[in-house]
Amino acid sequence: MRICITRSEKYAYSETFIRDQISGFSELAEVYTIHSGRYPERKEDGTLLSPKAFWFLHKIVKVFVGRNNFFSNYGMKKFLKDNQIDVVLSNYGTSGSHMVPVCKALNIPLLPIFHGHDATDKKYLVKYADKYQKLFDYASSIIVVSEEMKKGLVKNGAPLDKTKVVPCGVNTSKFKPETNVSKKKNFLAVGRFTPKKGPLYTIRAFHQVLQKFPDATLTMVGKKNGLFEDCENLVGELKMQNSVIFTGILEQDKIADLMKTSLAFVQHSITAPNGDMEGTPVSIMEAAASALPIISTFHGGIKDAVIHEKTGFLVEETHVDDMAKFIIELCENPEKAKELGLKGRAHIQENYHQQKQIEKLYNLVNNAIGNQ
Repeated sequence: MRICITRSEKYAYSETFIRDQISGFSELAEVYTIHSGRYPERKEDGTLLSPKAFWFLHKIVKVFVGRNNFFSNYGMKKFLKDNQIDVVLSNYGTSGSHMVPVCKALNIPLLPIFHGHDATDKKYLVKYADKYQKLFDYASSIIVVSEEMKKGLVKNGAPLDKTKVVPCGVNTSKFKPETNVSKKKNFLAVGRFTPKKGPLYTIRAFHQVLQKFPDATLTMVGKKNGLFEDCENLVGELKMQNSVIFTGILEQDKIADLMKTSLAFVQHSITAPNGDMEGTPVSIMEAAASALPIISTFHGGIKDAVIHEKTGFLVEETHVDDMAKFIIELCENPEKAKELGLKGRAHIQENYHQQKQIEKLYNLVNNAIGNQ
């Protein structure tokens, strides 16, 4: 099998799940990857898909007719034909929608994977309404990462029988549990400082925790943009500078080390004002694989990845007091935190193990080739 996997960036620090996807498929098929833009423009080595003159003309023509024009499609068609691609797996629905004309012209099956904002952001749903309908019609399967996302896309026109739930997986060998019960009240949050991650709510909840446990700490890992300045200002206003640590971006192995020294993982995910929602956050699955109990919200795929009162605690969105209550409960009972965490790791191994998820994708891809 020759498969082409598309992604919007070659390297995005928050998209380890796509790099893991490519690595997993490389053991099962001959993989070709393209990147840079909603409609990818470059090969894995960074060279352009189209001749430079065509690439330049594409930029001009795109202003008037959009990304799918003769000059942009030329390079994509040539790449797929030259490499005898059997199937295209397109990360993000927006990218998949731009692949439809070329895949259709070459009779190559296409499977888009919706990850989050591409399935929930109101702006994208309006802007891409027509393109999404064409994608839904042509796609062999429409892959989503949570049951909640499936409901939303079906509501927006995706055929129920085509829409398959395959969450991103976790390589549990990279995230191993600490066997000893933690006596330190260290809490961890990992994610971009975006509205849907709810970092301001997490900070406000943790402020309540400090009133009872002033020795508790909250480490927040993520790129210092988006809502970061608001978070930093809030920490200053609440005089929490000695208790909240902003690390910036960290490599996966450094995050795994932090998970080993934390009591629990916290993330107050919400539906953002623009409708943007989580899929199934990889950081939450990685934390659970590290045997950390999760304190989060009844939101998106989190409701499936975390079993309330068995592998962690979930609260309604924006209910800061409830989140603080559960954090305090684990501070008071670290043995319970360990018990919840170990059950969480078992849940991830059973339902979100990376190899199992790759195999599900591979089966869908293989069926698409057979049915084309």
